[in-house]
Amino acid sequence: MRKLVTYLLVFAAVMALVIAFVAFRDDISEDTLGFFSNLFGREEEGEEDGRVYYDEGNIFALCDGKLAALSGDRLVLYDRSGAERVSRPVAFDSPALTVAGSKVLAYDRVGGGLLAANTGGILEEFDFPVLTAGGNARGEYVLVTEEDGYRGVARLYDSKNNPRYQVLSGERYIWAASLSPSGDRMAVAAMGQSGQTVGLRVTFHDTRADAGAPLGVAEIADEVALAVASPDNNHVCIITESGVYFYTDDGLPLGEYPFGGQTLLSTPYATSEAVFLNLGRNAGGQYSQLVCLSYTGTENDRVSFTEGPTGFAAAGGVCAVLEAGVLTRFTLDGTALLTEDLGPCAARDVLVSEDGRILLLYSGYAEWYNG
Repeated sequence: MRKLVTYLLVFAAVMALVIAFVAFRDDISEDTLGFFSNLFGREEEGEEDGRVYYDEGNIFALCDGKLAALSGDRLVLYDRSGAERVSRPVAFDSPALTVAGSKVLAYDRVGGGLLAANTGGILEEFDFPVLTAGGNARGEYVLVTEEDGYRGVARLYDSKNNPRYQVLSGERYIWAASLSPSGDRMAVAAMGQSGQTVGLRVTFHDTRADAGAPLGVAEIADEVALAVASPDNNHVCIITESGVYFYTDDGLPLGEYPFGGQTLLSTPYATSEAVFLNLGRNAGGQYSQLVCLSYTGTENDRVSFTEGPTGFAAAGGVCAVLEAGVLTRFTLDGTALLTEDLGPCAARDVLVSEDGRILLLYSGYAEWYNG
């Protein structure tokens, strides 16, 4: 009797898996499979974080807790132990990296192609000019491209690298685009003439519908979009040279944060929890500030620096800063930034993973902070 019960339970479990596969097979991607691979320990079994050695002249990104490095000559993806898993020659004049789930997008901002890759290899290669790109945790991404007959095209690709939605612009130049975590909403920022002035227009789209009229439109006069971010399925923020603008995902304004004469001294980070900015009045960064904003445009907290940070990065609710040879971690707790002095550090830059860990970048190698 016990064997019969066991058999029936196993049979029911197998049938449930078959039904689930049939029902959701169109949503299965390399990211989904990667999740189960990690769950059952088949990928990188027994692998531990190790020192990563790299060539100089790279830009870096963290993808699924692993380092990606890109120069004008080569794209390299490392595993957790620091071993090279992918090495691909490129010829980029202005290399750029974007993360989309467990894959990285490596492209040339001045008209080269794009490679989509993960630690298993090159997934897709596009030979058309890509100006900028943005992705989400599902492995979906939007590419802003130049195409004949249009001043800009923003095209959404699913997790299997197939196009499924696009915004065609015949009058304005598309500057940036973002994709919500669900992939159901896309925001597109474009520059063009508005009357007698040049202005920024942001359109908000439902990617589940046929291409057509946007859900909403926002006009921002006398501004240029540096970045557009969709941190969750409800909010969009547009970072410009003089401030940050906040909207719902269908274009209703929520707030605005002007820089008040200060400028961005480091790359801004729009994470899943907040916007982290390094603002100052001079290029040296003396007496600059870390400013943390909510996605309704209100200021959560700020911290002042005596000297200019040499390293600045954020992910989730964590921001890591290198200032005057000292590493400091700031953690968002509600609306307050909790400060931890992590001590002297000779690294020249930092990266932060989605789980809050800090990767220290030295000259020629990187290693995780383990204090």
